[in-house]
Amino acid sequence: MKRILALVLAGLMCACCFVACEKTDEEKPTLVCGVTIFENMNEKDENGNWTGFESEFAIEVGKIIGYDVKFQEIDWGQKYMELSSGTIDCIWNGFTANSTDKIDGVDTKRSDLVDFTYGYMLNQQCVVIKKDNADKIKSEADLAGKKAGVEGGSAGESYAASVIGETGSMDKYTAQNKAFLEVKSGAVDFAVMDIVLAKNVCGQGDYADLIIVEDIKLSSEVYAIGFSKGSELTAKVNEAIKTLFENGKIAELATKYGFENVVQLVEKIED
Repeated sequence: MKRILALVLAGLMCACCFVACEKTDEEKPTLVCGVTIFENMNEKDENGNWTGFESEFAIEVGKIIGYDVKFQEIDWGQKYMELSSGTIDCIWNGFTANSTDKIDGVDTKRSDLVDFTYGYMLNQQCVVIKKDNADKIKSEADLAGKKAGVEGGSAGESYAASVIGETGSMDKYTAQNKAFLEVKSGAVDFAVMDIVLAKNVCGQGDYADLIIVEDIKLSSEVYAIGFSKGSELTAKVNEAIKTLFENGKIAELATKYGFENVVQLVEKIED
């Protein structure tokens, strides 16, 4: 009788543990990351699964802080609206922290609009053109009066607006990838975009005829993750980022996707 009772109690304990585990999994919160398609950073494989440095980085952070991670494709120009409306929990997609955006016609620091985590990658904007135009576009002065292609709401848009002048024009896209096709087709004279993206695309495959204008040097940028002002997640994610740098996981992912020369932990980002 005692043995039977013991077996029954053991069974009940296992059942309770199973229910507890199920409940924990069901209650695990979800971190929704706002992204755009970004070569080797955030993109979908042939099965529709998100892959790339940023995607895997986010998933690793989620493991540490106890969150499931979901990716929500957004229009980059609407990123702040998506964040404030609660459609996404953070902006995690090559988001330059030490930059500005024009809000109601006023240049506004991004750090005034969101809380940034530690920086994790160095970047800069670059100018992309067709090889055939290499003799026509060599310096910043050559961009005046030209037609630019940029991602709307990006650091590239701000730079292009400052150099094309009153006689120039600009096409804006929802994601940077569109700019490559437009430069290739001749629809725009040049594009301004993140160099970490351009180096992975220019001179490759369908874009073998595109090049970066090496003599046009723009200021350095720092990628970080943007959360709503006052979010408790910022500090938690910061600790996770430090852990991933210390345990070598960031270096592993950077090598896997070709970013080993630009990853760097930046705890204080200068505007």
